[in-house]
Amino acid sequence: MSLSLRLLLAAAITTTLALVATVFVFNFLFRVYFEEQARDELETYLLLLTGNIGVSAVGEVEVTPISDSRFNQALSGYYWQIQVDDEDPVLSPSFWAAPLELDRPVAPGIVSFTNVIMGTGAAVAVANWVITIGEGDMQREVFLAIAIDREDLDVSVSGFFKNSVIWLAILGLFLFVASWVQVKLGLNPLNKIRSEIARVGKSPEVRLSSDYPSEVLPLIEEVNQLLDANAEALKRARSRAGDLAHGLKTPLTILLGVERKLRRGGNAALADDLMSEITSIQHTVERELAHSRDSHQILRRCAVHPIATRLHRALSRQPGTEHLQWDIEVPETLHIPFDEFDLTELLGNLLDNAMKWSESRISINAGLDGSHGFLSVDDDGPGIPDTAISTVLKRGGRLDAQVPGAGLGLAIVSDMAHAHGCTLSLQRSSLGGLSARITWVVSGA
Repeated sequence: MSLSLRLLLAAAITTTLALVATVFVFNFLFRVYFEEQARDELETYLLLLTGNIGVSAVGEVEVTPISDSRFNQALSGYYWQIQVDDEDPVLSPSFWAAPLELDRPVAPGIVSFTNVIMGTGAAVAVANWVITIGEGDMQREVFLAIAIDREDLDVSVSGFFKNSVIWLAILGLFLFVASWVQVKLGLNPLNKIRSEIARVGKSPEVRLSSDYPSEVLPLIEEVNQLLDANAEALKRARSRAGDLAHGLKTPLTILLGVERKLRRGGNAALADDLMSEITSIQHTVERELAHSRDSHQILRRCAVHPIATRLHRALSRQPGTEHLQWDIEVPETLHIPFDEFDLTELLGNLLDNAMKWSESRISINAGLDGSHGFLSVDDDGPGIPDTAISTVLKRGGRLDAQVPGAGLGLAIVSDMAHAHGCTLSLQRSSLGGLSARITWVVSGA
């Protein structure tokens, strides 16, 4: 899973949880607020009703109606109920059902709040208390209750919940879009690092810029230091490879002189053996020099035809190759994504392998196949079974220990092809032996 997707998923989960919690908290607070408002209203009307109660000269309880007309309107949702001692309750004109069945408070003067269901099935919020009025024998206990229909309260709370869900969902969508923008802007430096590293891969001398946020700068500095260290190590390797080549130049010259003397002295067989070893040493030196160069040569290009011609001319002069027939079909305009040194190393290894196994014929072919270029070396030797291809591509992998070689040639070719963005494939040749084919994508195709 990508980093941006992880961040967006985390933002979506946390935002959703926060908004859901907000909806329920707001709904709870809103309900508590309205409950408090309803209780205040009930207590106010209860006190008002209590103030309208008195005792007559004959000891009867008298009630002055509350001025609020809703208590006089049937089923208005506002009700009062008065019960003197154990007598039947006196109900407000707004009642249209049986009296409320309420439990009396345990002590006079304490307001009690409760919710009950009226005979009509409507739920009402009730405030009630017990008071005593009158003195002596005239003292009476009065149980008073005020009820308000809860429908308006419940509708208001329900409406608030629905509206809050809708608006918080819109807010959640906005926050998700904002999170997406934030993630994209926050990850822009990483995209820039990726593009600059891609440029470094194409041009080794390029370094990452310092135009980054302070949090990323330490990473940029570390990468640049690593690139500098790699460039310095490569420079030292090249210098050592040059020193090696220079150091072997004189001994090889001396050996070539000895070879000529032996040949002039009539010892051709010994001279041939010595020349074979000299050629092997030269080939090894050239191979190591090629590997000392960095792998960023993939952008450099060279013509295939001159290299193929030069290698054919040099290799066909080696002792023991007189019986080989060479076929070269390489367009002069064809270029390959190698420099001259790397292509010499790669093609030289392929031809060296073909010469070891070929019976009489070697073919070098190159050209274009659609959007791809190809370079192949074919021989008429025994070929390689499909089950053994992975073996010969390993360093030191050999099919026949009796054939000279160290088992490095095809492995080196495979590594070089991969480093230059090419592909090596081994298959049966039309000549009957092995066909080693290098393919690459042609620029602009």
